[in-house]
Amino acid sequence: MLEYTVYTDGAYSSMRDQGGCGIVILKNDIVVKTFSKCYRKTTNNRMELLAVILSLSMIRTAELITIISDSQYVIGCASMGWKRNKNTDLWKLYDEQKHRLQNTKIKFQHVKGHAGDASNAMCDKLAVGASHELNIIN
Repeated sequence: MLEYTVYTDGAYSSMRDQGGCGIVILKNDIVVKTFSKCYRKTTNNRMELLAVILSLSMIRTAELITIISDSQYVIGCASMGWKRNKNTDLWKLYDEQKHRLQNTKIKFQHVKGHAGDASNAMCDKLAVGASHELNIIN
């Protein structure tokens, strides 16, 4: 069975008015990919959701993808029927990725942030680091 475990996290720095997302993808408990990126003029929830969208876009095919996040917002809206009143542009992108992976079971699992999970800590470090990147605008 082709299965991935994906840790996602988002971060936001109000001082810089920019955020970052972090992704750690594991296959058979081995890290196969990490990713982070900085975004300007965003919010923490947008970064949390964008990390999920980007992680799904990185996986071509799988039978099962387990997304582990510390975001109740993302988990609630993606898998528990919560209303998607905000970030509708990103929810549309999420739905497109989910449709692309329609033969893949996608499940969500909550992890408490900063509670000692090594992969979550790695993901958090990537997201926070990206949110603090220096963006120079010409």
